[in-house]
Amino acid sequence: MIEFELGALFVKISGEVFQKMKSFIQDENHKPEAGGILIGHYLENNNFSITDVSIPSELDKSSRFNFTRSKKSAQKIINKIFEESMGKKIYLGEWHTHPEDYPTPSCLDKKSILRQIKGNELNSNIIFMIIFGRKGFYISQIEKTGITFEKNITLKNSDIKC
Repeated sequence: MIEFELGALFVKISGEVFQKMKSFIQDENHKPEAGGILIGHYLENNNFSITDVSIPSELDKSSRFNFTRSKKSAQKIINKIFEESMGKKIYLGEWHTHPEDYPTPSCLDKKSILRQIKGNELNSNIIFMIIFGRKGFYISQIEKTGITFEKNITLKNSDIKC
């Protein structure tokens, strides 16, 4: 389990999920951007747990510098996990990779995640965006008012508690 503080929140990511996202890091020039959705649940006392992620599907579109997730395949995954967990596991955001050491979200990344929280009926008032680079990752907390907290974490950072 990976844990870190994000403003007033605490986020836990299962080790398996963290490794799954890390496996798509663009550490070679031929690797395209990859991504998917974050699924998990609100525990209590501002604690969130990310327990599942989707990985790229054949319906997604990606290149070295772009990733576009298929809404259709993502919705199928969300519905399946939501049903199997009897409504306990919900959509908690998006993740993808960038071909840089320490990723920074693009304007398109920010617009896209804001569109998710403002344009959809979600089971959480808070969602997250995670972007993996080669040496670190970026995570932000998003509410309907916008990005309320963001943090860059080095992959060997002491902020991550295993």
